[in-house]
Amino acid sequence: MRRVIQAGAKPVTALSTMLEWQRDWAQRDTYDAVMDVVKVHLGAYGIGVEYAYTMVHGAQPTVFPEYEVPQPAVAHK
Repeated sequence: MRRVIQAGAKPVTALSTMLEWQRDWAQRDTYDAVMDVVKVHLGAYGIGVEYAYTMVHGAQPTVFPEYEVPQPAVAHK
C-alpha cells in the first residue's frame, strides 16, 4: 500500500467509492439500491441513513438480514 501511495494514489473508503459511483442523487433508479448497501454494510453512516429515513422522513424501519455468529471449527483428533 505504501508503494501505491508513493506512486500518487489516494486511499479511499468503500463509502466514498459508493457515493462517487452514485454521483447524481437525482438518479432514482439506483438511489434505493445504494442506500440499502450503505445501511447494511457501512456502519455508522448507514445507521445515520436509517435514522434519517425513520425518524425524519417517517419511513418504516429497515428489516436487516439476520447475522449468524460463526461457530469455531472443531479440531480433529
